[in-house]
Amino acid sequence: MDTLPNAAELGRRLRETALRGVTPVPESSRGQLWGTLTRADIDHLECPVPGVMALACSLVGLRLDGPGEKVAWWTTFMLDGARYELAHQKFGLRLCIATDGLDPADVEARMRATVKRLVSATKIVEKEVSKQSQTRVDQGDATVINQHSRLHRVYEYFRDRAISPAIVEDLNEESETSFGKSWLFRSGQAVMDLNSSHDTAAAVTAYLSRFEHDLVLALPFAGFDPAADHLTRFIGMRWGLKFDRIFGKDKQARALLKRLVQVVEAWRNPYAHGGFEKGHGSTVYVHVPVAGALPIGLSAARASPSLALGITHSIATAEVFALFEEIDEWFAATWPQAFAWIDSGLAVRFDAKFVDELQLCRGDQERFTSFLSYSEHRQDQIDNMDY
Repeated sequence: MDTLPNAAELGRRLRETALRGVTPVPESSRGQLWGTLTRADIDHLECPVPGVMALACSLVGLRLDGPGEKVAWWTTFMLDGARYELAHQKFGLRLCIATDGLDPADVEARMRATVKRLVSATKIVEKEVSKQSQTRVDQGDATVINQHSRLHRVYEYFRDRAISPAIVEDLNEESETSFGKSWLFRSGQAVMDLNSSHDTAAAVTAYLSRFEHDLVLALPFAGFDPAADHLTRFIGMRWGLKFDRIFGKDKQARALLKRLVQVVEAWRNPYAHGGFEKGHGSTVYVHVPVAGALPIGLSAARASPSLALGITHSIATAEVFALFEEIDEWFAATWPQAFAWIDSGLAVRFDAKFVDELQLCRGDQERFTSFLSYSEHRQDQIDNMDY
């Protein structure tokens, strides 16, 4: 979608309110020298997304130029007899005013008032864009920022701590009391095992977060169709349904999903749901005549050691991380291009043009490699404004 559905009406509102009196610089004046300039920086807190201010300017008929060296875009306009230039440069938004012929005492007040009007116009546009955001996202007019690397670092942090917990020495103390001698013993290994279990639970949660994020990023590679795959609905789906959409339901996919669900139920869900595991496990005890209070998950409790919160884990830490490695390797083999793109850190678009290009690349690895390389180069240009 190249324009907002209500662009004409929104432009009229801006011309009658925040940007009243703002007009394009006449073509005959575009080549004239600016003379003396006064500059003001627009705080990023006032306009965190400069593109919205650019949109506001375009809606009232201002011409956007650029990109250029260290500048994403710029525009010029007239207001109350003064000539202005607004530019999104590498270090932020900057407004300049040509001061020749103006009363020096009025320049600062003019700049403050103009910045205030530009910020007000931006807020008006933000509200309108927000109203249309879900529809546009579901139509594929959206980009998802790639957070794979950040989420993976969280997983690695807890995984490494779980595999190699900090050394805790045994504690063996003897002391004298009024009742005689007392002894205190604490097993260092038991404390290390307990710490490892805590970090394993955190690592499982972190891995699942990263894995679910990767499933969303993989959707365009699996043939995203806005009519069937409403993006906001897909993002809100349970992770198991996302898994089915990306990997299908063949024998290997079902087997891996089953094992992953078992890990999640054993390690994450009890901590995520108040300490209660599926079937209540060993956190709820049933009162039985003669026998007393017995854990509902009696067989599971017998098969594994008791850890924090009374939660028991039938899947060892090493098995958990081995499964995660197996899933990642399978992901890379099943969707190699998606995995490579995700690993690059590039954001993922959901528009038809991007999805169509991915489908053309699907059977042509050379084309995909070239497309990925170009996209990385282009992103570097944007990040550094090296146009």
